[in-house]
Amino acid sequence: MKKNRIAAAIIAGLLFCSAALYASDSETKGTLTVTITPGACWKTDRNPQFAVWVETAGGTYVTTLFVTQRAAKKNWLFAPKDGRPESLPVWYHAVGSRPVTMVAAPDKLKTDAVTSATPGTADAMQYGVLLPAGKKYIIKVEVNHSFDYNESWPKKAEKGSVQYSGVNGQPSVVYEGTLDTQPVDRGENPAVSQGKDLLRAVLVPAGTGAVTGGDGNLHNELAKLTTALQIVDTVEASWAGTK
Repeated sequence: MKKNRIAAAIIAGLLFCSAALYASDSETKGTLTVTITPGACWKTDRNPQFAVWVETAGGTYVTTLFVTQRAAKKNWLFAPKDGRPESLPVWYHAVGSRPVTMVAAPDKLKTDAVTSATPGTADAMQYGVLLPAGKKYIIKVEVNHSFDYNESWPKKAEKGSVQYSGVNGQPSVVYEGTLDTQPVDRGENPAVSQGKDLLRAVLVPAGTGAVTGGDGNLHNELAKLTTALQIVDTVEASWAGTK
C-alpha cells in the first residue's frame, strides 16, 4: 500500500560553514528536500536514531537538516560513561565540535540544527533546507537501532571481540546520494531524474558506521546486516530550483 506522505519541511539553522555554501539574496536558490519512508523494522521496542545532513562533493560538511533529539543531546539510557558514539558515528564525526542544540532548549543557546524526538509514524517524513544552485551536493542519512543484535553482532559477544558491539548490536547504516544542481542530461544517471526545475536522487546504502563509534569512516559491513537494512524502506532527495 502506498504510504501517505506528511510534509514537515523544516529549515535547518546555519552551522559553522563557509558563507559561500548558503544561499544569499543575489543567488539562484533551490530547496533540497529529503524524504524518508520507514521500513518494516522502523518501530520495534524502541525508536531508531537518525540524522540527515548535506556535504559538498569534496566531503566538506554543509548543514544538518534533522537529527533525533536523543542523539543530539546524547541523553542515553543504559549508556556507558562515554556515551554512545557508535549510535551515529559518521554524523558525529561530520559535525565535529559544532554545537547541536535542542528546539526550545532551556539554556536558550543558538539553535544550530533541527531536532525532535524520533517520529513514530509509519508515514514518510520530509526535511528540507534552502541551498544555492549550481553546486553538487552529497546527501547522507544515517540510521541505527540500539539492541539490534544478529548473528554477526550477538548479544552475548565477548567484550573486545570483533563481534562485540555493546548495546548497539548491528552498526548504523549510512544512505548516500548525489544531486548536481547544474543542468544535466536526462538519463545521464539512472538514479537521477531531471525535470524543468526539479532533480531527484535515490539514496542507497553506502556502508556502515564503526561498530564501536571509534571513527567516522564508512565500513564495508553491509553484507552482515539483517534487520538494520529494514529500518528504512526508501530514502529520496529532490532539489527544486527557484528564482
